[in-house]
Amino acid sequence: MFQDLRDWMDEADKLGELREVKGAHWDQEIGAVVDMLNRKKNCPAVVFDDIVDYPSGYRILVNSVSSSKRLALTLGLPTDLEGRDLAWAWQRQNSEIKPIPPKEVSIGPIMENVLSGDDIDLTKFPAPRWHALDGGRYIGTGCLVITRDPEENWVNMGTYRIMLVDKRRVTVFISPGKHGRIHRDKYLNAGKPCPVVISFGQDPLLFLISSIEIPYGLSEFDYVGGLRKESVPVVRGESTGLPIPATAEIVVEGWIHPGDTHPEGPFGEWTGY
Repeated sequence: MFQDLRDWMDEADKLGELREVKGAHWDQEIGAVVDMLNRKKNCPAVVFDDIVDYPSGYRILVNSVSSSKRLALTLGLPTDLEGRDLAWAWQRQNSEIKPIPPKEVSIGPIMENVLSGDDIDLTKFPAPRWHALDGGRYIGTGCLVITRDPEENWVNMGTYRIMLVDKRRVTVFISPGKHGRIHRDKYLNAGKPCPVVISFGQDPLLFLISSIEIPYGLSEFDYVGGLRKESVPVVRGESTGLPIPATAEIVVEGWIHPGDTHPEGPFGEWTGY
């Protein structure tokens, strides 16, 4: 089974499920294309390249799991399954999962280029303004936010929106009740900064599982390992000590500090408002 986003994209392309668009603008145009695609059943995944104001090769992938074929591909199920048959197959697969913890490796593709200090510049990556009334540009929508419970030591991985503030800062919006919010609040209530890792451009199975609800205390890394029947390779974050998907495209390590807030949103969420 694929271990990274590029392998997944190759498989999606073989299925005729991937399209490429060049020259789109980051300011609302990419968001408009996504909105139009999502109004159609089994729309393709799209890779945007040559984005206005950015070099060629700085790409954005949208709609990774928004068709039956790509969802089945991501879950390791037969790609001819649709609708109820796909749902039943997922239910059976889900009922048989035996969690497998991640495997720490000494090195991975994500460590090939590491920037720190004054070299950090998050604005070099294309961050769209997805909708006309958004309060900012969002670099993270299909991302992973990784935290560790300071009391129980288990790792959570959730999909929470990330707004770009400047070269070295982003906001992390986590709704009340989410596991990442519980972790964060434990640190902040104790007057301590919360270490956090944000991953962009990872294996879509990690994104898919981070977007659903699984039992509190069970790490999504372990859950994905159970689905794959093999451990997810991770490297230890040099700054935070948190596990990082070894094959991710982009990862940010940092801290959420007590009292350090910034205006965030609004954002046109998946609910349509």
